[in-house]
Amino acid sequence: MVSPSPKRKRDESVDSSPRASRVRRHISPPPITRPGGHNESEDDKVLKGPTVAQLLRNIIEMHKEHKKLSDQVAELTLELKFVKDDYNMLRRSLCSKVNTLAKTIGENGA
Repeated sequence: MVSPSPKRKRDESVDSSPRASRVRRHISPPPITRPGGHNESEDDKVLKGPTVAQLLRNIIEMHKEHKKLSDQVAELTLELKFVKDDYNMLRRSLCSKVNTLAKTIGENGA
């Protein structure tokens, strides 16, 4: 008896194995239904929330607040520049005094 080739053995083993069931890649969601008797009435369908006039008032108030805060930021930025200038002037002054002191000590101590 002739032994079957390796390829044929593989084919036979695949054929004898149970076929895998088809895998569904996408399962559609169940339909959305409402319980009976819970339909919205016409009054419930009206949008609830602020009116257009209220929203416009809010926008105007926010615009005023934004302008006020922008002015405050501009003032604080200018004040920060002045503080930086004062700091730099003090630092330079202190450094020059320390250098002068170091030269004086160096001349007297040598």
